[in-house]
This record gives sequence, structure tokens and C-alpha cells, in this order.
Amino acid sequence: MDTPFNERGVTLSRAGLSASGQMIPLRDLRTARVVMIPRQKPLPVIIALIGIVVLGAGIFTGSGAALVIGVMTAVVGYLTWITQDVIYQLMVATPDGEREVLITKDQEFADKVAALVGEAVAKHAASAAANPAQA
Repeated sequence: MDTPFNERGVTLSRAGLSASGQMIPLRDLRTARVVMIPRQKPLPVIIALIGIVVLGAGIFTGSGAALVIGVMTAVVGYLTWITQDVIYQLMVATPDGEREVLITKDQEFADKVAALVGEAVAKHAASAAANPAQA
């Protein structure tokens, strides 16, 4: 690797990949991939449905408190849905198995780090094949 990468707490150098307090030597890296974790649907939907049921019960019984609680709970369910973010994980394969290295909301950054790890692994493999005594 010609120039080390050091951005947002992730460092990739000739020694290896360092992120989230863990150091993985370059010789142990095999591949890197980005995994998308989508928004979680069940919890916000359940909260909103509970709010709608309580709101309906408040309308049916004429209870002002049930109306207010139903509206508030439905709004909380909606806000829970819209404030969730899609998360991206950077997973690297090592001889010990796959490890999570990075969690971010920025897909471009995760893809960039995965590409750099792939390039560094390829360069390391090529240099190890050229100089088997140094590997």
C-alpha cells in the first residue's frame, strides 16, 4: 500500500487495518464486504397500531384520556419509523472467520474502505508471491 488511509477512526496501512479499537494484520485479511442493515419495521408498526387501537377505543367510549394517549402513541410509532437510519457494516474475512470492523450510516465511506482493503489485500498477496521469504 503506497499511502496509508486514515479517516474517521479507520486506519489502513502496511501493518494492517485498525478500526473500533481492533487491529487486524494485513496478512490475516482475506476479503471485505459491506452489509446493509435496513430499517426495522415491526416495532414502529406495532407501536402505531397500538396507538390507533387506543384512539379507536377512546372514540368509541368517549374518553378524552384514551384519545390523547392513542394519538400520542400513534405519533411515537410514526416518529420511530422516520428517525431510523439504514446502517452499513464493514465485514472482513480472516482465517478465524468473519469480523465486524465498522458500523456507519455513510454507504460511500463503507464502500471506500472495503475497496481499499481489497486493493491492499491484492497488493500484499502479490508482494508475498514475489518475495516468498518475506511473507
